[in-house]
Amino acid sequence: MPEDYIGLRVARWRDIAGMTQQQLAAEIGVSREYVSMIENGKRAVTKRSMLIALASALGVSTMDLTAQPYLPRSRNDLALYAAVPAIRKAMDDDEPAAARPAALLAAEADRAMRARMACDNPTLGILLPRLIAEIRTTANADEDPVALRIAVQALVTGSLALKPQGHVDLAMRLAERAVRAAQLADDPACVAAADYALAQAVLATGLRKRSWTLACDAAERMQLHTGTDEGRTWYGMLHLHAALSAASLSQHDVAETHVAEAEDVARRTAGDPWRMEFTSANVAVWRVGVVLENGEPGRAPELARKVDQSALRTPQRRARLHMDAGRGFHAAKRNEEAVRAFLRAEAIAPHETRSRATVREIIAHIVRDSSPRGGSDELRQLAVRMGIDPLSPEDQPT
Repeated sequence: MPEDYIGLRVARWRDIAGMTQQQLAAEIGVSREYVSMIENGKRAVTKRSMLIALASALGVSTMDLTAQPYLPRSRNDLALYAAVPAIRKAMDDDEPAAARPAALLAAEADRAMRARMACDNPTLGILLPRLIAEIRTTANADEDPVALRIAVQALVTGSLALKPQGHVDLAMRLAERAVRAAQLADDPACVAAADYALAQAVLATGLRKRSWTLACDAAERMQLHTGTDEGRTWYGMLHLHAALSAASLSQHDVAETHVAEAEDVARRTAGDPWRMEFTSANVAVWRVGVVLENGEPGRAPELARKVDQSALRTPQRRARLHMDAGRGFHAAKRNEEAVRAFLRAEAIAPHETRSRATVREIIAHIVRDSSPRGGSDELRQLAVRMGIDPLSPEDQPT
């Protein structure tokens, strides 16, 4: 059996914590049999709320259960992974970095924002360490608003890029520094962008209610600044994040209200100055993710089918749509369709797909349930590319 799944780690951490399955079940509000199914690989952990509940009950982080960040599987995977030590150094180095002209730094920050949405990790890996080192010098020099805005853009981009890879601690530090820079800049859009990155990082740590509150409060403040595309973008993105957080808290009606608000604003937004692709099509992608969290995963494939993919401009959003559709297919026990959806996502954004804990969890689960020899050729090849052994013990060579 491939031994790369969350339930195996749950069992190990439960043993370390000295808990029984019954005690863990009581902590998270499920039956002992349900916990047993998770630990034995019979039930995949794909909902954020369940992952967070398990980690909280065991006294560990969600990354302890997902085993993120994953080891690189290709040169593209390596690019951002290898940049992390340099980004940490750039955050902490006391030596001021020689900074290029502000116009060039602004162009580089915009290039980084575009690279994130294009899932272009090699470019991000090159840009982020130097940008973050330089903005520390320029933004701190005279608290110049232009330099501070560039700083917020670079820090937010870094936080949003590193969080899904499992570097949550660094994503949090980048977001917190973005908040400080935005407050100094006294720019509502910068403040909203930094608050959005912070809410995203906080959710990744498992603090769902705090994440929701952060997003709601920031959206309320931003409501006074929706006269521009920039203002509408961040007002809408904060509502989308609030929707996801609310769904993870089982606040279904609240989540739908947030999505509806974002949907209305997206129809009146044309520009994309922060490269977030805040459009009606992207709101529809977020809606798929929300139903996966709010207990209606079976609706995800149908909602995904209705999304106008031709209106999705970036690989990051197209890949996310297929990943969430795959999660929905798996929940509906339509595993062949789930595999095809994940293959489509991987073809668009290989590293983005392989780095997602839910995708890895589902692929490992399908492999365990497939026979002979790990299922179809497509499934086995995808498993190998994700670092999952597609062979069961009886299939292993002797």
